Parts: sequence; structure tokens; C-alpha cells
Amino acid sequence: MIYLLRHGETLWNAAGRLQGQSDSPLTWRGIEQARALGEILSREILLREALINGTAKMISSPQGRAWQTATIVAEVLGRDPQAIAFDARLKELDFGGWTGMTFEEVAAAHPEDWARREADKWTARPPGGESYADVAARARSWLEEQDDSRTRIVVCHGLLGRVLRGLYGGLPPETIFTLDEPQSTLFRLRDGRIERIGG
Repeated sequence: MIYLLRHGETLWNAAGRLQGQSDSPLTWRGIEQARALGEILSREILLREALINGTAKMISSPQGRAWQTATIVAEVLGRDPQAIAFDARLKELDFGGWTGMTFEEVAAAHPEDWARREADKWTARPPGGESYADVAARARSWLEEQDDSRTRIVVCHGLLGRVLRGLYGGLPPETIFTLDEPQSTLFRLRDGRIERIGG
């Protein structure tokens, strides 16, 4: 069973900028979102049982915004933040040369690259960056190693989280593109089902 969380709002999220594998800190709102996610998790009976019997483990993307969120969630749950494991496969899509720009700025500055990506969003890469397919390969590799009998609290990113949910649910790319990226809601992935919790 996987509890899947996106990091809280960051300064670049608030400004509409592509963070990719760069970073900006959580806003005060993002910190409150992380605390709220921890509170939601603390009320989960299945998770409390897993915490008691020692089968629950926290895993985070190594990027700062995810780690900051995971630390806050761990503190709310009374867990040792030092016990959080990191996995580089849970990093966000690398936007390459588009990092730090808004979508509007990308479309204006790189119209040909932008048009190429809009025409083939799954496999087209930003200059120096990754495609959805690249992220899916990382996410699939991680997902295939998970044991359904163990509980995981996973803190990652918006696009990566969408792809992970899509792979778990067997969804085609065109449906994955339509999934949302909430920062105040978490998802429980269990027995092939995806359940929304909170928010």
C-alpha cells in the first residue's frame, strides 16, 4: 500500500514557474499544506497499524521541496525525519533549459520546441531535459520494486505523481495528462485501486 503525497506549495509554484529538478523553498501555505497532510495521515487507521507493527516506511524524492515536506509530515506523525529514505527515481521531470520559466515564457522564447512538445507530449523532451516517457521509465522501475504487503508514505512531485498514479492504474498517456496535481490531497494506492483522501 502506498500513500502518495505531493510536496507543499513553493515560491516557484506560486509564481507559475517550472521547477523540474531545480528547487525553491516552501511558502508558508506550503508548510501548512504539509502539516495538514501529516494530520490526514495521522487519522488513517491502516497507516497507524502499519506504523505500530513496523511495516511503514517513508520515502522521498531527494529534492529540497519534497524533503522539506516529508520532514514536516514525519514530525506530525511522531516519526524520526532521519529515517526518511531517498530515491532519485522519484525526482520531478527535468525541464532542462526551460527550468525557471513560465509556460508562456517558454512558448514565446522557444516556439518550435514548445510546438514539438505540444504535438507529442509523451516523448518530446525540452532542450536538455526529460520527457514524460523518461519519467515513466523511472517511476515504473521504482513501482515494480514495491511490495503491496508493506506500507509506504511517498513524498514526490506533481508530474511524477501523476505518472506514478497512471502507471499504477494502467492508464494511457492521454488520461495521465488530465490527472490533477493537488498539494493538499493525498492518494492511497492499494490492491490496484487509487483512492483520494482529504482535500
